[in-house]
Amino acid sequence: MEHGYIILGIIALLFISMYGFAHLSTTLEIRRQKKAQKLELEKEALRQEEKIRKQAIRDQKLLESIKRREEIQQELKNLELMKMQREQQQAG
Repeated sequence: MEHGYIILGIIALLFISMYGFAHLSTTLEIRRQKKAQKLELEKEALRQEEKIRKQAIRDQKLLESIKRREEIQQELKNLELMKMQREQQQAG
């Protein structure tokens, strides 16, 4: 009888171990999935930040380009005005 309790204890320990192993593997898998999802969200956030940063750079370059174009147009107008004044001086 004394050995019967030991055998029942060993069998109970075996089933408890099997349950724990099964539960542990599913828990670890869930943790891995959550960690992978968190990592993916962080990567996506970094991509968005990089996208915003690059868009700001493009916007800045566009503004500089527009400003430079306006300066060039103003210079062309000034040159045309100077040309017209010179022609008037030579004619008059």
